[in-house]
Amino acid sequence: MGLAYHVNYLEYFELARSDWFRQFWRPYREIEDEGYCLVVTEAHIHYLRPASYDDLLRIEVRPEEWGQTRITFSYTVRQENETEPICTGRTVHCFIDRNGKAIHMPAELQRRLAE
Repeated sequence: MGLAYHVNYLEYFELARSDWFRQFWRPYREIEDEGYCLVVTEAHIHYLRPASYDDLLRIEVRPEEWGQTRITFSYTVRQENETEPICTGRTVHCFIDRNGKAIHMPAELQRRLAE
């Protein structure tokens, strides 16, 4: 159909979130090396208008809310040089250990978010 496949937006969200972690705190690989994993517990996407395969997209991500074990990110996808979004979304994540048990968010990250 010449349009971006709808499921790809979740991958765009993940790439943007990984980049956010790298810039805001540290690379995700280092987070995992310390024994933390961040799993998706909810994902919401609101499609406003389609993107074509050759469109250049800009994805904005920001932490929306957080607690002891969870963090929620919101996303806005725009075509490059456009102001109107083509898609918005939200993902909720839980910190778990290597055994799959929910654990507290790293204290350093929680402190940085509070700042």
